Amino acid sequence: MSLRLTPDMLASGYDFLRTTQPFHRWKLPEAEEVGFHVFRALHSADCEMVKGTPIIRVSEKRNGHTATLLATIAHEMIHIRQFMLGDTGNHNALFLKLADRVCQIHGFDPKTF
Repeated sequence: MSLRLTPDMLASGYDFLRTTQPFHRWKLPEAEEVGFHVFRALHSADCEMVKGTPIIRVSEKRNGHTATLLATIAHEMIHIRQFMLGDTGNHNALFLKLADRVCQIHGFDPKTF
């Protein structure tokens, strides 16, 4: 059995991660200021800025367990940090540097991150 994702679950995972290192130092927006959507696409998730509001979309087809969901949300939180820094390079050197730190702290597998 796998998780049945809801936007509230995504927001709760985001809020949890936001209280941990390194996220708590990044001054990311609170969950109420982020849009959360669940979709059924084959790619795991995506993140974009829409009129200054970060939107995180997570696939319920690719995120069925808590550990996977938290890693996916953490990945998208790095993209929000990039947006905040004016960097739109996606999976560039900045992303890889931030992802390495996040994976070290949270035990996520950098090969799947």
